[in-house]
Amino acid sequence: MTADAGVPGIRPRHRTIDVHALPAPGPAEGPLTWAQQHMLTLFEELHPQTDPLNLRFAAKLRPGLTEDEVLDALADLVRTYDTLRTRYAVTPDGPVQRVSAAVRLRVAVHDCPAEAGETLATQVLAEAAARPFDIGAEWPVRAAIVVVDGAPRHLLLALCHLAVDHEGAEWMRHHLRALLPPQPARAPVPATPYRMLGEAERERTAAGVRGGVRAVAHHERTFAAMPQTMLPRALAEAEPPRYRYLEFHSPALALALPALAARHNSSPATVLFAGLAAVSGFVAGLPRAFLQLTVGNRARARLHGAVGMFTQDVPVAVDLTDATVADVIGRATPAVFQAARFGAYPPADLAAARRAAELRRGVAFDLSCWLNYRTSAEHTAPATGRPTAAELDRAAARTRWRWLDGTDNSTSTYFVFADSRPRRVTLTTILDTALLPAAEAVEWLRAVERVLCASLGGDVAVAAIGERTGLAPDPRGDGWFLSDAGWAHLPTVTDLVRRTSAAEHAAVLAEPSAEGPRLVAYLQGARTPPDPAALHAACTAALPGLRTAVAPHEYVVCAGPPPRSPDPAAWRRAPVLARGTGRSSTLPEPHPA
Repeated sequence: MTADAGVPGIRPRHRTIDVHALPAPGPAEGPLTWAQQHMLTLFEELHPQTDPLNLRFAAKLRPGLTEDEVLDALADLVRTYDTLRTRYAVTPDGPVQRVSAAVRLRVAVHDCPAEAGETLATQVLAEAAARPFDIGAEWPVRAAIVVVDGAPRHLLLALCHLAVDHEGAEWMRHHLRALLPPQPARAPVPATPYRMLGEAERERTAAGVRGGVRAVAHHERTFAAMPQTMLPRALAEAEPPRYRYLEFHSPALALALPALAARHNSSPATVLFAGLAAVSGFVAGLPRAFLQLTVGNRARARLHGAVGMFTQDVPVAVDLTDATVADVIGRATPAVFQAARFGAYPPADLAAARRAAELRRGVAFDLSCWLNYRTSAEHTAPATGRPTAAELDRAAARTRWRWLDGTDNSTSTYFVFADSRPRRVTLTTILDTALLPAAEAVEWLRAVERVLCASLGGDVAVAAIGERTGLAPDPRGDGWFLSDAGWAHLPTVTDLVRRTSAAEHAAVLAEPSAEGPRLVAYLQGARTPPDPAALHAACTAALPGLRTAVAPHEYVVCAGPPPRSPDPAAWRRAPVLARGTGRSSTLPEPHPA
């Protein structure tokens, strides 16, 4: 493995390390863990441009080290952790991970003068992380060393996310601590490093299966209540690169998040979740908000010090009805806790449960809005006391942001990666500018900062966020309907019904019912009278990517010519061939013409 970087004027030399690990007990090949399955799905969605998933590891080395000492430590790291000696393959029985006892590690070594060290290290790491990993043929780490004036000063690793998550990378740093300047103290790690093949076996035990069933059942309840999307907008034209990276540095959030967490007996991550939910829900005009929360799944003591891939995403929804931001924090606290509690689950089972919920509700969930919150090891103790308004104002005046390089390949509408440090919170956000323009994204993050800071001084109603921030709800003119699944644009739903049924004429009307207003589709002139169940399945299947439509609650197949009256309600007087919701296994009742 190598990290050759095309840095003008500097050609790397190479050192090779042969790593020989003791064979692990049990098989060296086995199934993927749930978390690995989850990440592999994302790799498949982004293939072949999976490089945005790569992790970057940069360590500034302490003075006095020799090049051989750094290489020996790197070899020990790879020898210690199976996941760094793992490749992946697809077999007739499904994907597998293959752990090798012997690895040849090729390390690029870049020599440079002192004035070029920092710049060269940045360039080398960026180049190493800019190429997708070949997960079947390549080891999941690329290594390079920058030598400054004859002494190693930077160790740089590009890591495949299928093998290592962010917490795992921090434990790698801990393992390499003898190479680094003094690090924050951490509890001792187990003498026997964690093995991913063992985790896969544990998930297949009776206890593991029961845990997976409970987790899927919990997330099913979330799917039963959350809206289809947090951005019910049509795609707009976007200049390339479509997906932009925004780095937002907020000293004010570093004060507000722990103070609000202490006040509400919550966590800073939950407070930030609540702020994002309140702002996005206000802009969308939705009574409920949700985000995909990235969960580290490391609460168990046995995972302390584990280097591997354990992270999965879970949906978390919160009610915004008649709420203040403080209410949203209070409501989000148990929701986030329970979702994190069930953060480990079998992805295929959850996907099946999601599809069943989508068919039942007539939606296609837009699971493209994420929050990933990480607390730096620099944090020592939670903040005490409440910052004053003047302190918050001074901190907010120091908020800065910048745009980084973008990409044309992503599955995110917005992904907020929060890195919390003692003096500032950095929100690194990738966003789809075809849905959330760059300037608006900055205003969203400024609004989150403002409403959370303001909540320390008094109640801030979600409905009044616009008064505090200058944001406005998305305009909804004629033809929009707020359903139990979110906003629907009736002409778009009508077109959806017409296309999927191949009917000559169709209309979708909002009609009252005992359960509240619902959408009823009327259609006439199809070549064969559609069965409501088949029609509903077809409408739901056509929804992915269509954020401004949901499937109707009921389908009415009419006989005879379409109504001549310009009044859409005339459809209700048309003779009926069949009607039904299409949302159950019950066959539709035929009605005489």
